[in-house]
Amino acid sequence: MPEFWRGSLRATGIVVGFFPIAMSFGAIAAQTGVSQLAAMGMSVWVFAGASQFAAIEAVRQDLSAVSIVLTILIINLRHIPMSLAAQKNYRPFGKVKQFILSHGIVDETFALELSEETHSFAYYLGMHLCCWAAWVIGTGLGGWLGVQLPEQWLAFALPALFLCLLCNSLKQHWSREIMIALGVGIALVLLTQPWGATGVLLSILAVAAIASLLSQEKQSGGTKP
Repeated sequence: MPEFWRGSLRATGIVVGFFPIAMSFGAIAAQTGVSQLAAMGMSVWVFAGASQFAAIEAVRQDLSAVSIVLTILIINLRHIPMSLAAQKNYRPFGKVKQFILSHGIVDETFALELSEETHSFAYYLGMHLCCWAAWVIGTGLGGWLGVQLPEQWLAFALPALFLCLLCNSLKQHWSREIMIALGVGIALVLLTQPWGATGVLLSILAVAAIASLLSQEKQSGGTKP
């Protein structure tokens, strides 16, 4: 079997988890007033679940474009150490191929690649393209579904999805780390209620930053002799 298709096949487990979340993002974006094409464009170019959900919430709260861009950048800061760690697998491929693969680095592909031996560029490209395509297609289907749903659905859908994303990203840290992140998140939501949308956004950013720091702590701890 060609390496590209082997990589695509390896990504099927990730795709199963990606698709419903991507559909939820598309549905929420549609109910927020974001067009199906714009939501799919965000999935094409951003390809990062947590920051996309945060951006849609910022749009729903009518925050400025600068606030939306900063939100995406802050949440995606965790991709810097992930990309640096992925260098050990991508080093033989050259700068252009490394740049292409870097767009497909998400939590799931990163964890999978670091747990396996080094593969060819075609293998990684197949894996990344499969995940990326599932995310974009799921967003499009969700955008169509979103216009069929009642507006009241949005009131609980976004907080529920954020909680699911947080628990999924911290499922390996249930003891101390998840208690810290959830505790801080709940406290911030309660304390910032008078601030409205700004408080919610700050709470999301804080929890995302804590999750990223805890993830880095685990990685650095795992490299110690």
